[in-house]
Formats: sequence, C-alpha cells, structure tokens
Amino acid sequence: MDKSGKRKKKNSKGGKSKKKTKGNSGEALKSAFEKDNQVRTNKELKAIFVQPPNLTKSCTLKDYQLEGVRWLASLYENGVSGILADEMGLGKTIQVIGLVAHLLTQEVTGPFLVVAPLATLPNWVREFIKWLPSKPVCRYHGAAADREEMMRGPLNPKGKRDKNFPVIITSFETAIRDQKKLQKLGPFAYVIVDEGHRLKNHRCMLIRSLKQLDASNRLLLTGTPIQNTLDELWALLNFVNPQIFDDLNVFQSWFGFKDIGQKSHNGTTEEDIIAEERKNKTVTKLHEILRPFLLRRVKIDVLKELPPKKEVVVYSGMSRLQLGYADLIEKGTLREELLRQGIGDGKNLSQTNKMMNQRKNVNHPFMFGEPLDPSTGVHIGTSYPQLLVRASGKFALMDRMLDRLHTDGHQVLIFSQMTKVLNIIEDYLNFRNWKYCRIDGSTKIDDRQTAMDVFNAETTGAADGSRNYSDDRYFVFMLSTRAGGLGINLTSADTCIIFDSDWNPHADSQAMDRCHRMGQTRPVAVYRLLTSNSV
Repeated sequence: MDKSGKRKKKNSKGGKSKKKTKGNSGEALKSAFEKDNQVRTNKELKAIFVQPPNLTKSCTLKDYQLEGVRWLASLYENGVSGILADEMGLGKTIQVIGLVAHLLTQEVTGPFLVVAPLATLPNWVREFIKWLPSKPVCRYHGAAADREEMMRGPLNPKGKRDKNFPVIITSFETAIRDQKKLQKLGPFAYVIVDEGHRLKNHRCMLIRSLKQLDASNRLLLTGTPIQNTLDELWALLNFVNPQIFDDLNVFQSWFGFKDIGQKSHNGTTEEDIIAEERKNKTVTKLHEILRPFLLRRVKIDVLKELPPKKEVVVYSGMSRLQLGYADLIEKGTLREELLRQGIGDGKNLSQTNKMMNQRKNVNHPFMFGEPLDPSTGVHIGTSYPQLLVRASGKFALMDRMLDRLHTDGHQVLIFSQMTKVLNIIEDYLNFRNWKYCRIDGSTKIDDRQTAMDVFNAETTGAADGSRNYSDDRYFVFMLSTRAGGLGINLTSADTCIIFDSDWNPHADSQAMDRCHRMGQTRPVAVYRLLTSNSV
C-alpha cells in the first residue's frame, strides 16, 4: 500500500479469473508465506499499529482484537484474502468494523459488502452505528420494491466511490436473489461473509453467487472453520483465495487423506490419521499451510478475565406415560392408541421413523398431541397444568431446577431443536407465572433484537440501576437451537439448559456461547438434559 492508501488492485472475481498455468498456485502459496512471515516478524510494524481514531471514543479494542485488525489490514495491503476464525464470543464483528475504520483512514472508501444470516442483520447495523457512526450503513433487505428504492437512493451505483456511500448489510438469500444488482456496485473493496462455514459446500448456490461479485478482497468470519472434512475447509479457502487453492485433489494429496470416515469407499480412517500424524506431523503441516490465511484465537487464551463455564450432564427418568408410549412406538401401534384416546393429531403421525418418535417422546409425550379432559373437553394441560410437568421426566427435572434458579436470582436460556417443545415449555412458564422471551425460526428479525434488549436490560433493571432480582424479572429466554445460535448476545443470562442435544455438537457449542462470551461477568453453568435408558 502506498502513502495515499491505495494499492495494486487484485481481482477476486472467481467467474473471470484468467487461466492459470501449471505451478502458479504453488508460486502464489510461496508468495503468501513470505508476506505473512514479513508481517509476523516485523516488530516495528506491530508497535506502530494503533486503534483507528475514527472509532467512537467509547470503543477500546482489546489487545487481541487490535492484533486481529492489524492482521486483517496486512492481508489487504498484501492483496491476500483470509478467514477470521476466532472462537465464538470474541468479537469478530468489532474487528471487522475496526478494519473498515482503518481502511477509511487510508482513503479506501469502499464499497464494503457484509453478507450474513438474516437473523444477524440488525446486530450488524447496530454495531456499525454504535462503533463507527461516521460511516453510513444500509440494511439491504425487504420487499423487492423497497430494495429497488434503495438502489435508486442511498445505494445508487453512481455514488459507490463516495466516502459517504453506505456499508451494505444483506442476507444470504438476498445476495443470491439480487446478485446482478449487487454486481453493479462492484468492484467491492471487501466482501465479508459472516458465518462463513455456510460456504462449506463448494457446489452450493450461495458460493456460486458470491464468487460472481467482483471484489479486491474477501473475508470469511466463522467460529467453526472445519466441522467435518478437509473438503469443507478447502471450499472456504478456495472461496477466499481461488488462485492458490484451485484444486481439491491437490489439497487432499498434501495430507494423504481422502473421504475421511467412509470405510466403504476405501476412505481414510481415524487410525490412519493418527498414524500419519505420528509419522509426518500432518496436522502440524495443515496448521502451517493455513497460517497466512487463517487467524484463530480461543477464549481460554485471550480472555483471561472471562468467568469460567462448567457443563454438567443431568439425567432424568421417564414418566409412566413415556414408558408406555416408548413401548407402543417400538410395536408400531402408537397411532392407534392416540386415536383411541381421541387425540386428533394421531392421524397425521408417521410411524416409519421410530428413532425420531422416540426422541419426541423423551422430550414430552404431548408432542404427539395433548389428551382432552373428559369432564370439560379442554386440553388436559390447561385443566391440570401440573400434568404438563408430571407427564415428562425431563420436565419434572427442569421444574425442580428452574424453581431453585429463580429463587437464587439467575437468568436462564433454554434451547431445544423442536419448536413444539418450546410451545409446551411456554405453556409451563405461563402456569408458573414466570416472564420469558422466545426466538425461533418464525420470529421476525426486528422482533429478535427487541426480545434480546428486553432480556438483557435486566442487568440494570433494578430501581438503583443494578441487576434486577425481583420475581417479575424476565427469567427465561427460550430459543430453537439453530435459529437462536447465530447473532445473539444474551450475556445477562448465566445459566444455559440444553433441553435436547443436536446431532452436530457445533450447534450446541454455538448455543452455549450466546451467554458465555465477552461481556459476561458471572460464571456460566450449562446443563445438558438426557433421559436414562433412551435414545
């Protein structure tokens, strides 16, 4: 980068890259290593890098965040794209805002595009307004007519080089739908993709659409850069640096792994990986190759002041009703029994997937429909709310836990994969007269932010501005694991209950980190509920 803040343009548009001659990717990889080594060993450069002055005065970046902004700035200066893979809860958003602020001081005016999950859009807009108020921001989302109006107004392509041109925040779905319109705003100084692991399938429509956007640099943000296979990691690296990581087979050959875990296809087994690591330090080699392109820090290393998190597995039994249903599920006669009891939902029950039905049963037998009170004709849980608790072993256990947690002044997050479970928990909380909030896949994005604000306000909700411990406080926040695991900050809570575990452990980890993250001031307890002798 020269004194004016400009540098030689690097085109990252995947669809128009020139044909590469054999060996070019190796030369590009070598060059990236040399540049990365220069940045890491240049102590003078590290010493002079300071927090961008155009960030709001109330913003003070932590040392590791400032180092993250410095690393991102060095990527831009060297014409290399990368992946910021800090563990969830370490403030990747503020580091991106710090990068934009730094580039603005270097007269790099943009345009900047942030593509993120729909649920996170309000938070991105809010954070930019809060920490970088001098730079306009625009949420490009909504009805087609509204988006057309934005393109004629604040996002008019004629003004894309103006210093007051807004940072564009849009969703994955809108980026796919309006790809051609967004192309008119290019070339972008930066295309930033939040929750970048969504691009792990290199054949998906999202990655194809984003590759068509002309950009000098690309940046992926993800707390889980690799979840299952090396193929997924290659897809992320191919998106940010297609000139270097241009061939999946070559990438796999570097490590000697193929189709990990797929024994039927002569794939690499776990034993093969362990043996290869002992022989050739393969994992160490992977870390070295990733070093110029990926930065990852974990909370235990950089947030020394973060209170501890303890995860406890708590077992419950099954109620008599659940035991009876479990037997009927195995025999394939549950539907008939439900219809005999007059439960109308029974006629829609599929008995093909016994595993799923058993999972529903251990959560609550009313998942298959709620019996009617013969004396009144209303649902039995309405006539006798205590039966909501007694019908499920997990509910009986959770009832005892919540009663104690409420008395002791805690705030609790409850995660479930199933919205029907959340419906039953909602009935239970109404019976208990405890105030609650809820987010699931049907919650509108602006309502999500409102619910979070109301819940987090309890940290200063008392008359004297201290934490509100009164009985009428917002005590529980219910969330579906997938919808509530992204873009949500609920550090007012210090207790997390995983009502039913996700098949993917990363989803549960994201759920826990809604409260165990930067800003948390109290130790966090995570209770994972499991039912003994069940699926």
